[in-house]
Amino acid sequence: MKGFLFRYRYQILLVFIGIVWISLLNEILQIKNQNVIYSDSDNYRESADFLYHNFKAHYYRPLGMAAITGLPYLFGGDDTSVYNFSLVINVIAWLASALLLFSFLKKSLSDKMAFAFSLIFYSALGPLFTNFHLLTESLFTFIMLLSFYFIDRYYSRRSFYFLSLSISILLFAILIKPGAKLFCILIMLYFSRKLLKNVLNRSAILIYVTMSLIIFQCLMVRQEYGDFTLSYIDGVTYYNYLGNRAKLLNTNEEFVQANARARYMLSLPFPLQKETAVNDAVEQLKNNKINLIKAYLLNLADNTKSPSDCINVCKNLNGTSYFETAKNLMSIISKYQNRFFTVLGSFLALYCCFRTRRRPDIYTLMSLFILCNIAVSGISCQQGDRFHIVFFPFAILLIGKTYADKTKKHIPE
Repeated sequence: MKGFLFRYRYQILLVFIGIVWISLLNEILQIKNQNVIYSDSDNYRESADFLYHNFKAHYYRPLGMAAITGLPYLFGGDDTSVYNFSLVINVIAWLASALLLFSFLKKSLSDKMAFAFSLIFYSALGPLFTNFHLLTESLFTFIMLLSFYFIDRYYSRRSFYFLSLSISILLFAILIKPGAKLFCILIMLYFSRKLLKNVLNRSAILIYVTMSLIIFQCLMVRQEYGDFTLSYIDGVTYYNYLGNRAKLLNTNEEFVQANARARYMLSLPFPLQKETAVNDAVEQLKNNKINLIKAYLLNLADNTKSPSDCINVCKNLNGTSYFETAKNLMSIISKYQNRFFTVLGSFLALYCCFRTRRRPDIYTLMSLFILCNIAVSGISCQQGDRFHIVFFPFAILLIGKTYADKTKKHIPE
């Protein structure tokens, strides 16, 4: 037992510090008493209700998130139990992300330095406070780190089993967050030769099972709403945010989410929402291209400079004297953390892609993940730091790797 505790002392300490830290901030901002439910959160709860009570697809949210967070419904739980269970899932995913981060960092840093860099992840307030809401970010971050963990195992052991496991996890991530499609396609293209070579390999069944789940999701949506598609969320997001802002720039009006254009979109049948979004994008690319580009850049800026909305929505329900000061301070910290990790993360990602262009490695793929997330985030806005917090641990990994390279503290495998 002593040997186990000594061997995994850093991992145990990471979990302990994480639990104490999130519990402390929970008390300071009275999060357990807030009862704030985002519209997105209610969508995720609704998708779980659709799946477990009616066995049908949700129009915006795929079955991956619904299957996991909706488990209380399977055992007779109510809506409140689903929200409570999501906190448990999110905190476990958040702690597990820190452990995976540590396992990556100690490949190039000493255990003490890897531990110190892992604590930087805990200091990021955006990911921490998102845990208290029924949202995808915590779970998605863990799933992506887990996928990269197995890609790393594939590179070190050259066993197709680990690559297949990684790709299957990555495909499942699409059923959590559909925006992962772009990165998933790029990764499969990158490993296409290896995947084609092993198409009959026994381990490839992992990929086929996850692909079957994606096809099943698309078939369920087609049966229920009319289109063979993963979700209708992409078109609505484009139309209500990027397309909406571009139109308003054309008429010199201030951007407002819930305007007549957005209400019109939500009033349409789902297949017509998809068609309307496509037609709008084509029309704007032809006739409003400059404003579309401006809107995209403004969205990127908004997603980069914003603080955590999960902090800003908190209210001083207990009337404590320090609440507003603590809340404002944390909001400011989260704002600059978002800017720091986005700017430095994108710079290091570009640098890494350039430096390893002839011999790509796992850090090249991590860099690609950061850049894909930033690129996709420009489609939407006014969500605080939610679009960027998923790549914070990957930015920390690039910072740690750069530090190790510059200080020559590489630890041989």
